[in-house]
Amino acid sequence: NFGKVMFVAAGAAAAGSVSGRVAAIVLGINTHGNYNGFIATIIPSVNTGLSQNIILSIELLVLGVLLAALVGAVLGFVASYPAIRLREDYLGMLLLASAQLFQIFLGGYQPLIGASQGIEVPDVFAWAETGIEVRDVVVLVLVAAFAFLVYLYAERVARSPLGRTLRAIRDNEVAARALGKDDAAVRRNVIIVASAISAVAGAILTFYVGAVNAETWTRVTWTFWIWVMLIIGGAANNAGVALGAFAFTFLFKVVDQVKFYFQGYIPFDVNWLEYLMFASLLIIILAFRPGGILPEKSSATLPWRTIAQIVQSESRNIGTSPKPHNTPEQDQNERTDKPG
Repeated sequence: NFGKVMFVAAGAAAAGSVSGRVAAIVLGINTHGNYNGFIATIIPSVNTGLSQNIILSIELLVLGVLLAALVGAVLGFVASYPAIRLREDYLGMLLLASAQLFQIFLGGYQPLIGASQGIEVPDVFAWAETGIEVRDVVVLVLVAAFAFLVYLYAERVARSPLGRTLRAIRDNEVAARALGKDDAAVRRNVIIVASAISAVAGAILTFYVGAVNAETWTRVTWTFWIWVMLIIGGAANNAGVALGAFAFTFLFKVVDQVKFYFQGYIPFDVNWLEYLMFASLLIIILAFRPGGILPEKSSATLPWRTIAQIVQSESRNIGTSPKPHNTPEQDQNERTDKPG
């Protein structure tokens, strides 16, 4: 999916633009009929009210997340119709072009997120800054819980009949069709679910940052880097994807902190060091370990203990089952085959 940035940006735009307007209405703040035009005075008043109202903050967060999931699912449904009729290479080009068009739309449509200027977003974590000041801890717990739930869902899907169907379609689409699998419906459902999850991620990030801008959602950050994470960790492997994300983030932060020490020692601007390093790492991984750090393994649909119990039970049933009765024709054949 080379259009991942479109769904992330859609979730961020939906959550950021709607939550602020709802908060202003609930708190009784005058928007003068032009929310984006007076947002510089509206959002500080909204944040003051949210810092004293944890219930409203949580409700706005839930509203933004649910709205983002809905918008992402709808966009995924719309994008799936032309996508399911295309091969993988043409599908990638279509989604990449769609993402670029959507970014241009966000940057040119002022009523949504203020066009290229962007808008501020209500701080739904403002209550965590009063008193004990644990805003970052609260955000970390929320992000970790969201990531864990997504990982758990992906693991359950991989071990289900749907997961086996997905692997069959990926490995041999023609054979999957011959076995009666509706690859078009499966692709559509996967795009819808993945788009909704991506949109929720965009909404959570927007609430944390406190602003949404069309220029934030670039193809490098939200498409290329994501593919680097997948390939480094191991594609089609949930544990590998998680490991790749952690490894990429750790290395990216380390390089970002130490790159200025190399200024004057390398013949190019140090700001390009991350791009060169990860592009080189991607080439090396593809050349020498295409499966990633954790290559794909056969996924067990049931725990081994459960499988062993089933095998033992079936073995006992076979050993103790009574001999089936013969049909009249079989009895006649046995009498005929006896000597004398």
